[in-house]
Amino acid sequence: MAMTRQERINLNKKQNKIASVKESFKNDSTIPVKPIAQLKDSTGGTVSNVLDDTTANQKDDVASIASKVNEIILALQSVGIVK
Repeated sequence: MAMTRQERINLNKKQNKIASVKESFKNDSTIPVKPIAQLKDSTGGTVSNVLDDTTANQKDDVASIASKVNEIILALQSVGIVK
């Protein structure tokens, strides 16, 4: 069971520093590494940071969501969490 910060202080135990997310999960067999494909945006919409509820901007909203999901996938790939 994990110790609280105060329990570690009382027992003079340091918590190991985490060098990187990739290193933390390198030998963890409980987290499967699965390939995740990036989304293809064929809507022709314009990517932005705003989603709205108008039908006119539906293509832009889908393009924005696809772009954000792809950014997340690339970030996870860069630290070795997904292939």
